[in-house]
Amino acid sequence: MKLIDKICLIAIVMIIFGGVASAAQVWVSEDPAYTAVKYSGLTATIKVTIKNTADHVQYFKMSQAYQGSLADGEYIYWKIAWADPKAVRMIKSRYGELGGDYGWKIPAKSTKTVCFKLYATGRMGSIPVYIVKQDSDNATYWPLINEPGLMASWFSPSELELLNPTLDIKKWKGHFTFNLVKNDSFDEKIEGLVRAPIVPVNSKLTYSSPKAFVDKGTAVDANIATWDVVWAAGSSSSKHFEYTYTWPTSTSGAPPTSSAYSKSISGSSKSSSSSVPTKQTGVPYGLLVVGALVTAAGVGYAKFMRK
Repeated sequence: MKLIDKICLIAIVMIIFGGVASAAQVWVSEDPAYTAVKYSGLTATIKVTIKNTADHVQYFKMSQAYQGSLADGEYIYWKIAWADPKAVRMIKSRYGELGGDYGWKIPAKSTKTVCFKLYATGRMGSIPVYIVKQDSDNATYWPLINEPGLMASWFSPSELELLNPTLDIKKWKGHFTFNLVKNDSFDEKIEGLVRAPIVPVNSKLTYSSPKAFVDKGTAVDANIATWDVVWAAGSSSSKHFEYTYTWPTSTSGAPPTSSAYSKSISGSSKSSSSSVPTKQTGVPYGLLVVGALVTAAGVGYAKFMRK
């Protein structure tokens, strides 16, 4: 291949790369002190069916920390409201201040279905906060900027399989409730988009109240429940929301966990959590497309540039 042809190929790849990168949605940073509404009263009721494929007994338990949803190094901490069947106290606890760890045993080659309810304590529980977009842009845009509304976070319902591959998640259902609390001293009408604070990926939104629409563009394989909220002047200071997701989306079996929203987990320290979301999650879909283009460009280079 001639030198001029090689230069042209490189230029084309760079143009495509730049075009897709510039098309990704930019989240502009905001000041939490001046956000008009925040989340509070968050609860999660989870029903899950798990099969133990090992030839010996296995245990699993409820996680009481959810990482990466507020700000860097912060968590949503949960307390257990109830469990059915009754959970038992585990030998080892990570968050004793939350009441200790509780879970269940599954005999070898057996399947177990459990249901439990968690409620957030502190931040996003009794303390109204909202999810921070970690990679938002501090640059100043003028005269117009995009207003994306309140952000969601997401996780994989099958993340337990990352910790223990012999525990096979068969079915997962999550029902979440939260309140929006007005955080604005101005008594005037306010409007904007509000996304479900916690969303399972590769899952189907089966219920929402008020009725939500699905945002498919913010995260790969995450059908994010989103509400167009209108808050009239003089109205009550809070609004209640509920939504339900089921996983997998079909009966043909669970899809494989994608590295786009999963990571290796270290469960030995409080500085890490068994929940997937981190400040690295929430990468716009366009950036993953960019990654695919980079890979394709590498293949193209290997095939053509070395001739």
